[in-house]
Amino acid sequence: MEVPAIMATNVTATGFSDTDGNQDVDGPSAATSLLTRSASSLSVAALTEPLWFFCAGQFQECMCKGVVRWGVPGQWFEINAAKEDGWNRVMCSVEHLPDLAPGDATKHCQCGMPPDSVSLHSINPALLAHAPGTGLQRHPTISCEGIEDGRGSGEWGASLWEATSAFCTDDWERQNSNAIPGTKAMSLDVMRSMMQAWVDLRFSNNHRRLFDASGWAPRAFVNYYAGVPDGKHTRMTEELIDSVHAFSAEPIVVFHFGTQTPSDWSAERWPRLILFHAAPIPAEAGRSFNFNKMRAMLLARVRAGIVLDSDQFVAPGVDALFQRTEQEITQDYAMPIMPAHFLDRSPRDTGAYWARYCPTETDCRWQTARWGHAHPTWTYWALPWVGRWLRRNFRDEVLPPLKDGAMSALRVIDVPEDEDLLNIATWEEGGTKQWCKYDLPGPGDFYQLLDRCNSGCGDITADPRWHPRGVAKVFYTAHHAVDPEETRKWIEDLKAKQQQGILPPPILYHGDFFVSGQEMKAKHPDAQCII
Repeated sequence: MEVPAIMATNVTATGFSDTDGNQDVDGPSAATSLLTRSASSLSVAALTEPLWFFCAGQFQECMCKGVVRWGVPGQWFEINAAKEDGWNRVMCSVEHLPDLAPGDATKHCQCGMPPDSVSLHSINPALLAHAPGTGLQRHPTISCEGIEDGRGSGEWGASLWEATSAFCTDDWERQNSNAIPGTKAMSLDVMRSMMQAWVDLRFSNNHRRLFDASGWAPRAFVNYYAGVPDGKHTRMTEELIDSVHAFSAEPIVVFHFGTQTPSDWSAERWPRLILFHAAPIPAEAGRSFNFNKMRAMLLARVRAGIVLDSDQFVAPGVDALFQRTEQEITQDYAMPIMPAHFLDRSPRDTGAYWARYCPTETDCRWQTARWGHAHPTWTYWALPWVGRWLRRNFRDEVLPPLKDGAMSALRVIDVPEDEDLLNIATWEEGGTKQWCKYDLPGPGDFYQLLDRCNSGCGDITADPRWHPRGVAKVFYTAHHAVDPEETRKWIEDLKAKQQQGILPPPILYHGDFFVSGQEMKAKHPDAQCII
């Protein structure tokens, strides 16, 4: 392991790793030794106090044009190892840096820049919202005040205020005294900050053109991500945006929860991209990054939306899913719909929540649908559902026992990830609808489309209860597209086949291709998934 130039402040007794990754002698003496070895490469400290802001969570990379510090408040370890390009890159992990707070999951990196640094203008404005004196503050595009003001703009505005009022005002808690917050509840101030977003000024014209005067768009894909400007997650997100521009007529709304985005992103390159910046979930809150997915669903202000993770790309025909979403998610079925997962999860899998829905391993009487993949679609009718379940997590609420105690109590914060929460929320509220597999497990599944099943085709694996004859594949999106160069090749191949007019219809079930779900159901009326 290469040891960077470092400065330690308020360091308590801790172990330091040597260059071979072995643990040195514990205690301040080890720190002193390491600091002495590194002193020659320290840069001169700035004369003014740096402006510190969040840069990366644990196990993520921080990329900063300034000093980086790692740890928790009161215990920081500083790294100043900028390369020739001016970037100070730090992997924020105990595998690379000293563990100043063993067992504390809130360890993170912060970036420190002089208040007059030009580079501050490229930083996520949500991170600078409380940086007085820099001249960098601007009002958020989306906020609790704006959401409340817009509640009369239509059914969608009313739905959004119903979804977010618990995050925005203490009036909600006074009116819902039975929803008791737990010891790990976020404060109202923190939750209010979670309901803010800033449109990137480079994309403000796109926002004005694609969203109406009340701030809403009819349809859009929605993505959320964080990553260093030249990192893998950023490049994956770029390929996703490219695919939307290649195969869809609809906008894509990207929520950036990181420090900064690439300087070459532009509205000229992507005329249907709307880029928003929002604050990351505070490290001390102890919540998964992936709950930002549900925040993005609330903040996007689209009347019909499709979530796309950064490790996805879309394909020809995907826009048909918007119309089907509008048909299936209504006032009478006001919850998101997820595609069936390629795995049929059960109580044999880990999860504190299974006991509530499955009294025994073979009796899952209160599970109402097969495990779904966390790529939901929704309409504005489902926003209160999204807000209700995110609120229960953020406020550390407990679901009480039901069915005379047969359904055990469940602390919602014990549901660790977005996918788990989306599934148990669907079961809790009796959801039964499930999309066919439109988020194929990997890009390689598209071989079946490109060669029209000449080398053989198969369905997504059956399960005895929900889809006993298997799940249809739908070539709308690919998941696990983790190699940006490979993704680019798939997009180019699909473009070429589309231009040649030789792509088969997008729905594949029992070896046949179908144009629509209606056509598939006409031949296979026992198919249980919808599309």
